[in-house]
Amino acid sequence: MKEQSVGATGHALRQSALMLVILASCVRPGLAADSDGKALLQNNCGRCHAVVAGEASPLKQAPNLWDVLGSYPDERLDFELAEGIGSRHEAMPQIQFSDEDTTAIYYYLHGSGDGSKTQQ
Repeated sequence: MKEQSVGATGHALRQSALMLVILASCVRPGLAADSDGKALLQNNCGRCHAVVAGEASPLKQAPNLWDVLGSYPDERLDFELAEGIGSRHEAMPQIQFSDEDTTAIYYYLHGSGDGSKTQQ
C-alpha cells in the first residue's frame, strides 16, 4: 500500500487531537465525578448509611460512610470498594464497585469541589 503524504492542515489536526488526548488524561475528574461518587454511595448504601459529612444515618446503628470510608488509606479504600466491603451483619449486602465507580467515590471523598477535604 502506498503511503500518502499528509498536508499541513492534516498534520495540525493530528497534533491538536493528540494534545487533547494528553490533556484529558492529565485532568482530574471534576464536579461530575464528585457527584457521581456521591450518587453511587447514596444509591447503593444510603438506605442505611449517611453519605454526606455531618449527617446522621437513616439507620441509627449504621455509621456515616463519609467518615468511615474517608478515613481509609487509599489502597484499602480501593480494595474494599472493588472486592466488596464485607457484610457487618446479615442484612447488609456485599456490593462490588467497578474501577470507574471506585475512582468517582475516591474523588467524592478526597477531592471534592466543595473544599471540605483535599486530595493527599
